[in-house]
Amino acid sequence: MKIEGAIDDHYHFDPDMFPLEKMINAMDSEGIGKIALVARMNEPFYLDTDFKKESTRALRTLLYEGNSMGITLYESTVNSEGNFALDPLTEEIYKIYAQPDNNEVGEVIDKYPDRFYGWIFVNPAGPSDPVEEIKKYASIPQMIGVKTHPWWHQYPIKKLERVAKWCEENAYPIQVHLGTGEMGDYRYLPKNFPDLKIVYLHAGVPFFRDVWDFARDFTVFFDLSSPYVNETIIKEAVKYLGSGRCLYGTDGPYGYQMPGEGYDYILIKGWIEELPISTDDKVKILRKNFLSIIPH
Repeated sequence: MKIEGAIDDHYHFDPDMFPLEKMINAMDSEGIGKIALVARMNEPFYLDTDFKKESTRALRTLLYEGNSMGITLYESTVNSEGNFALDPLTEEIYKIYAQPDNNEVGEVIDKYPDRFYGWIFVNPAGPSDPVEEIKKYASIPQMIGVKTHPWWHQYPIKKLERVAKWCEENAYPIQVHLGTGEMGDYRYLPKNFPDLKIVYLHAGVPFFRDVWDFARDFTVFFDLSSPYVNETIIKEAVKYLGSGRCLYGTDGPYGYQMPGEGYDYILIKGWIEELPISTDDKVKILRKNFLSIIPH
């Protein structure tokens, strides 16, 4: 059953990959009411070859199975210069932006305030003070939370202390893409900021079940986005965590499209719609949970 009015909690605005007007047309045709945008953080890349697709599937499987080789492969996606290495065999390297441009997201929100929310993307290891960056955009009503990427920006979770404190005090949720080692300490924020609303991205990659188990005693949510997840992982996450902890997202426009193609919003949405749970639980994942954690 197709459910209308879904909210995609996690989509990177990159008009070079998917222009804004095409995004809106796709939203209208695929039952997406609103999208929470994130600033782009890297040069455009596509999973547009069989090798890239199979590598992504292998990485996802190894991580989900808890295989140590999966962690090794995961770590290899960021090279020694701190850039994204999509395909080491062909030396395809993509620049990671130390300071994502939140202004791009602000401009989209200003143009279409009824269709988009925004996450304020900060990097405490970058050139700008992260709390000042948050304050710069927090007055925009549709800016509803903070996005962080300790993994690609290569900093320990502890470096988010000031950001977490501001978010906790201002009832802002914080998205976190976990890394490994100190960059993946998923225990630190929940233990030290008990009132902070945390969203671990991509079903808690690279830890999956370990972080699911830990999170049961804390105010932690999980977005079910990106090629890091598949139908099986989503089904298991919802079964393990319950529908009240999960958020629909895509991590678009990164996925399996070819250059010049649109983005498939409904792949992950369709997996959620086919889950063996009630319609109300599906609506929680597709819309209600997101609305429950953002400031009003």
